[in-house]
Amino acid sequence: MRTWYNRPMKMSNLCTKILHWYAKNKRTLPWRDDPTPYHVWVSEVMAQQTRLSQLLPFYVRFIEKFPTLYDLAKSEESAVLAAWAGMGYYRRAQNLHRAAREIRENYGANFPTTRREWEALPGVGTYTAGAILSIAFGQKEAAVDGNVLRLYARLENDSTDITLTAAKNRATEFILAHMPDKPSDIRVYTQALMEMGSLICTPSNPRCDLCPVSSLCLANQAKTVASLPVKAKKKPSPVVDMTVFLLFSPCGKVLMRRRNEGLLQGMWVYHLVEGKILDTVKHVVEMGYSVRSVTPLGEARHTFTHRVWDMTGFAVHVNENHTFGDYVFLSPDEWKEMAVPAAMKYFHL
Repeated sequence: MRTWYNRPMKMSNLCTKILHWYAKNKRTLPWRDDPTPYHVWVSEVMAQQTRLSQLLPFYVRFIEKFPTLYDLAKSEESAVLAAWAGMGYYRRAQNLHRAAREIRENYGANFPTTRREWEALPGVGTYTAGAILSIAFGQKEAAVDGNVLRLYARLENDSTDITLTAAKNRATEFILAHMPDKPSDIRVYTQALMEMGSLICTPSNPRCDLCPVSSLCLANQAKTVASLPVKAKKKPSPVVDMTVFLLFSPCGKVLMRRRNEGLLQGMWVYHLVEGKILDTVKHVVEMGYSVRSVTPLGEARHTFTHRVWDMTGFAVHVNENHTFGDYVFLSPDEWKEMAVPAAMKYFHL
């Protein structure tokens, strides 16, 4: 039996306390001012793998460029990726764009209104669907992210590994058991849980002294807050050596291509070679160019979701203008509005 059922009189105040705290302490965020399904959806997709402080300017610019789902759906992927450039994890933008087109095609001017429909869209998982349905539609659906999992684990002093499905199921059950009935309160309750996890029940140095439900927190009573939640250690990501060539034509344009595979698919990149190229001149000559000069650009590390690139950059000036494959020579003015990933921006023209 869940522990909160053993203390019903106390736990009956949980929702009220959380809503009251949120009303006084919530941050002003652009999607909260107008929590339409589109705004909530875009914000939640952006919040995946990105800190709130980092995503805010991107969100504002993105909504300015694509103010409605229709604007997003009718745009080319290249324009969407360009607007997303600098955020990283570009598959998020590609899935958002694909899903917008599916919604326009299958639902017209409306949005899906069920979990099944939302989770059938590209890039929309259990959490995102729950967040949209509860915040934008006021439906009794749980949105369990890392902040909410941590809050739940401490409230219930639950030492279950939060990477396990069982932990998420327990947190979902807990949230739904204390969710208010009014749609307007549901919208607030979901955001309040996220906000408490972000501002109060933080991973380290939680503000238990400011927590509105500290008296109900079993971990606080047991002095186990610092050890919760329990999370299995993540395996280290593989490190891949990459050599980055900024290859300049005689007129100062740089060789680039739009990747159609693997990491950074759909993005414009310099000439990349996996591994460390020790003889850069030989490599460029084998590409069909004669070399005027080579300048080392240093090293940089870029971390993706499941791997790390250790990059070594070189600026190479050649005597020819010809290209090969899907490469083209582009000037800075030509590619500055294109979707160039942050991984390329360690090395400047």
